[in-house]
Amino acid sequence: MNMKVIARKNVQGNLQRYLAYFLSCVFTVSVFFIFSSFIYHPDVTEDKIYGGETVKICLYAAEVIIIVFAIFFILYSNSAFLQARKKEFGLLSLFGTSKRQLKKMIYYEQTIISVLSIATGIGIGLLFSKLFFMAMTAMMDVKAPISFTVVPKALIITAVGFIILFQTLTILSLTRIRKLEIIDLLKAAKQPKDMPVYSKWLTVLSLICLAGCYTLAATASIIDIIFRVFPILILVLIGTYFLFTQSSVAIFRSLYKHKTSFYRGTNLITRSNIMFHLKDYARMLFLTSIITAVILTATGVIYMFYADLQKQVETSTPQAIGWVEKDASTYHVIKPEEVETALKDAKAEISYQIEVTGLPVSFQAKDSVMRKRVETNGLMISEESFNKAAKKKNLPLAHLKKGEAFISYPFSMGRPLFESGETATINTKAGKRLTFIMGKERNQGILFSMGNASKLVIVDQNTYVEQAKHVPLNKQTRVIGYELHHWENEVQVSKKLENMVPKKLKNSFQVRAPGYQIMKQATSLTLFIGLFISLVFFVVQGSLMYLRLFTEIEDTRIQVFALRRIGMTKKEIRAILGKQMGFLFFIPFVVGTIHAGFAYKALSNMLNSNLLFSAVIVIGIYFAFQTVYYLLTRKIYERAVLRNIDM
Repeated sequence: MNMKVIARKNVQGNLQRYLAYFLSCVFTVSVFFIFSSFIYHPDVTEDKIYGGETVKICLYAAEVIIIVFAIFFILYSNSAFLQARKKEFGLLSLFGTSKRQLKKMIYYEQTIISVLSIATGIGIGLLFSKLFFMAMTAMMDVKAPISFTVVPKALIITAVGFIILFQTLTILSLTRIRKLEIIDLLKAAKQPKDMPVYSKWLTVLSLICLAGCYTLAATASIIDIIFRVFPILILVLIGTYFLFTQSSVAIFRSLYKHKTSFYRGTNLITRSNIMFHLKDYARMLFLTSIITAVILTATGVIYMFYADLQKQVETSTPQAIGWVEKDASTYHVIKPEEVETALKDAKAEISYQIEVTGLPVSFQAKDSVMRKRVETNGLMISEESFNKAAKKKNLPLAHLKKGEAFISYPFSMGRPLFESGETATINTKAGKRLTFIMGKERNQGILFSMGNASKLVIVDQNTYVEQAKHVPLNKQTRVIGYELHHWENEVQVSKKLENMVPKKLKNSFQVRAPGYQIMKQATSLTLFIGLFISLVFFVVQGSLMYLRLFTEIEDTRIQVFALRRIGMTKKEIRAILGKQMGFLFFIPFVVGTIHAGFAYKALSNMLNSNLLFSAVIVIGIYFAFQTVYYLLTRKIYERAVLRNIDM
């Protein structure tokens, strides 16, 4: 019997242990192949699809992420396989097998698995490529569907690329064999576990890092987050690593010392097992927690932005069609009658129409970027005009006393132009300097939100009427807006109206539907691609936990046999196994969810929107997947552990 036959039989004999690793590799290869098939598809490369180049860039980035992640996963898996089989290698060495022969056997085993993974992955990729092309056709709004075809370039890149990757990482892992001695290999499984120790300073450091990154994320504005991203990432990585290597040990030892109910009944066995393996589990728990946080954050952020997109567009573009006339005595941009005629011809239903006249003003306000006061232009309107528009948009009305005012600005960067209660000086074009006590800034879009009209200064009715007397009508500004029923479907008429506006006045005209549809398409496409990447991460994360369990299965079987001999029931043993597995599956989920929760808080601050419902949906879906994976793995694991044991 040569090493090739031994390797093949080893793979067959350890099929249960290799299963999750094999399936993860298959899934990774298939996703990579599907993405490559789209990137190198003739319809895309020959520019037959509008926006295809942008999608290709997104998919290229996704493939890089997949490859980088696959490298770390394969390295970790190979390390775990070698660690779990030290005793086996020691016995083979004792029977005369040389290190060269051991390396050959491991190399053949890994090669068999990698070739099968690549072949199966490409096969599954071919089966599901058509569905992927159909989905991309729908999302990119392509009239002629992307045809199904086998893309030779994608097939070659996937096969050759992953063969090189698997072979390189396998050869690197073989260097470990050279350093191992027979006595160490034989004693590896016999070495007793000492009571885990921890550093008080590193425990405190983990808590400080996590508290720091959570604070930075929770208080971040759209400007702050640019400078805080890297500090947050560094702090969360350091904090999470020491949370599992140090703080978790401190918590378990404290509970163990005080003999709480945490250690009563079968919990004594479960928690003691976990405590004595914490150092072994630490790296895996750290990795799976970070992966969970990445999945939840990436998917959640994209989904939340997608779910909140319509609200954000309606805030930044208050009416479906709007424009501003700098000369309120006439219409230079476009006449309302022309707009209404075009809408009638397109059978677009008008929800409401609004027309407000205001006075151009200037004032010194805080700049969000430069963080100092700068001269800013705006438009003063009356409380009555504001309430008229707010009522139609179902927004809170204003109630001002004489000498009070507030700013309405939909593009706030987290820092208001004026603080509530601050005294502000407003300069009119008539040369008047008016002083107001400023109320809380409002960030809802009310009227046309471009140029000076985006910063509305709302004053009481009497003050506005008094100031309007000093400004002739041709020096005043008129803002017009039309809201439409089902405005998101009125792309064609919106583009038609845009073309009716003189070229030099394009900046004074605004429509909502075309930009919204482009953003919706881009976001849905990003979400679709992101889901594939998240699935790869999820499957690999589950595989890491599955692998961790099955590398210790022989020790677990010995322990179960001992427990059975002292009279422990089947139900109690299953409960112990279930709780230990639950710790490995759900503690990283809890930690990752907390990390993601603060990321969601930062996003809520940036979008100035409550995204709790969207966050609950994303976390709930992931929790459901995690629970299903846990139940399946638990059933397989319990069957493997309890096999041939009298129950």
